[in-house]
Amino acid sequence: MDVQATEKLQLNASFVYNKAEDSWDWDFAERASLIMGGGAYNYDSWVQNNLIDSYSDLSYEQYQFTVGGTYNFTEAFYTTASATYDVFKSDNHIWESGKEYVYGDEDGTAYYGYVGVGWNF
Repeated sequence: MDVQATEKLQLNASFVYNKAEDSWDWDFAERASLIMGGGAYNYDSWVQNNLIDSYSDLSYEQYQFTVGGTYNFTEAFYTTASATYDVFKSDNHIWESGKEYVYGDEDGTAYYGYVGVGWNF
C-alpha cells in the first residue's frame, strides 16, 4: 500500500505471507532415474541414500510486515527509510521419531531496516 501523505512525503506498508508444505513420498531410486543422463549420477549414491526411509516433512509459515517512507527535500534530493519485522514458524525441526531435524529449530523473528539518502539527476 502506498499513500501520498503530503506533496513531499510518501508512505508505504506491506504484508507478505508464505506457507509451504511438502512430504517425503518418493525414494532415491526415482530421483536417480531423473538424473542418470547427467554427470550428477556418479556423485549421487542413490543406492546408499535409499536406506533413508523417513524424513521430516516440510512445513513452514512466514509473516513479514514492512513500513517505510520517502521524503523529498527538493525535486532531486530525498531520504528514504524502511523497517521490517519478519516471523518464521517452522515445523521442520521434528522427525517422526521425535528427534531434531538436521538443521535444528528454524523458528525465529528478525528485525531489519535501512535509511538512505538519494539524489536524482
